[in-house]
Amino acid sequence: MIIQYFFDFDAGETMNFQVDLERQYDFKQNLSTAPEWTKLENNKCSNCPLQKTKFSHCPAALDLDKVMADFQKISATTKVNVRVVTPEREYVKRVTLEEGVRALMGLIMATSACPVFNTLRPNARHHLPFASREEFILRSASLYLMHQYLIMRDGGTPDWELKGLIKTNEQLQLVNHAFWQRTMSAFQSDANSKALLSFFTMSSSVSASLQSQLSKMKSVFYTSS
Repeated sequence: MIIQYFFDFDAGETMNFQVDLERQYDFKQNLSTAPEWTKLENNKCSNCPLQKTKFSHCPAALDLDKVMADFQKISATTKVNVRVVTPEREYVKRVTLEEGVRALMGLIMATSACPVFNTLRPNARHHLPFASREEFILRSASLYLMHQYLIMRDGGTPDWELKGLIKTNEQLQLVNHAFWQRTMSAFQSDANSKALLSFFTMSSSVSASLQSQLSKMKSVFYTSS
């Protein structure tokens, strides 16, 4: 499954990125010329389960390198028309570059070979670019609860209290912090840094205040009398 991102700038330039959601990590690829910031031991995440004997470089960093290099000299506040093409539909919105890059980076990280980011793969399969905080929380909780239903149906013990979702996002926060340090050691880009920070802030809301965030969703299901 391929998802395409088109960034159309007012000056006439167009940047196109294709993300293969089923791409496989190539263990035999030649990484001798890969940037220093992509090495696994460079600001390695404290909870990284990858072994340096098998992974010399961070899979998520390798996947993001081209995107970050392409956007590193462009202001985050630049207005751009972004078109996202999925097999089911297209999304088009005029946004700041920060918002467009955030959506693209989130998709790339969620489908990378990083085992921690990979927990977001179900979200990526039903990718919703430009999601608001409310949409992000609602989708995360809904997909998690669907998974728990399938676990119950197969005879397992479901987690209806969403404790696992909170724990997963706490692990993501550890990765987010280290990944931020990793990228900032190589890029001083306004667009990249703000896009990553925005994405990490969205995901942190799940672990930090999930219950309060979900309480705000009552208005979706109940109307006040």
